[in-house]
Amino acid sequence: MAARVLSPLIWAIVGCIWRTCKIQKVIGEEHLQALLASGEPFIPCHWHQQQIFSVRYLLEMAKQSPSLQLGCLISPSVDGDIASRILKNQNIHIIRGSATRGGAQTMRNIYTAIKDQKISPIVAPDGPTGPIYQCKPGVAMLAQLSRAPLLPVAYFGTRIWRLDSWDRFMLPMPFSSIVIGIGPALEVDKSLAGNNFAGACQQMTLRLNTVSMQCEEHIRAIAR
Repeated sequence: MAARVLSPLIWAIVGCIWRTCKIQKVIGEEHLQALLASGEPFIPCHWHQQQIFSVRYLLEMAKQSPSLQLGCLISPSVDGDIASRILKNQNIHIIRGSATRGGAQTMRNIYTAIKDQKISPIVAPDGPTGPIYQCKPGVAMLAQLSRAPLLPVAYFGTRIWRLDSWDRFMLPMPFSSIVIGIGPALEVDKSLAGNNFAGACQQMTLRLNTVSMQCEEHIRAIAR
């Protein structure tokens, strides 16, 4: 019931933001184009707080690139039901599962989607409960097992609300200007897999934070 009632409301809010805000600049799009040219799946990664326009940008790129088949992990919860209803018409492959409960089966489901169906699953490496801005080992493990590189994606806007949540979720005000950032892809090999993927997590955290800061710097330049 909650999903049926809340989904249209949330979708209306997100749709208003998507329609009225304008992407002014994309930094580092060559990193995405290189992966698209390979024709192989990859794993787009954004911090949990930066979902709205990171996902929006990827959806637009999927429309332009038929080889890009996006996927999304959605938890089997009421919140997940809402998200699933919102995304079901966006041509995204929905993978239902929890990273915290039944994580091994969820990992297998995502791995199968990558290897068998060439799905590029969008993930938030610090989600679903944080700590904020810290990449978790599961994402790096998935990249190594599937041989799908991790692609950092970020955004910032001229006028941003930050919600009082663990991730300080970013909600752009209508008619904001948006800058999208794409960082260099990370291939997780054996050298980055030791000590519970500490090297890979450190590298991915650095790359996501760097491209996030670049987006913010460009927005501040626009605002001046």
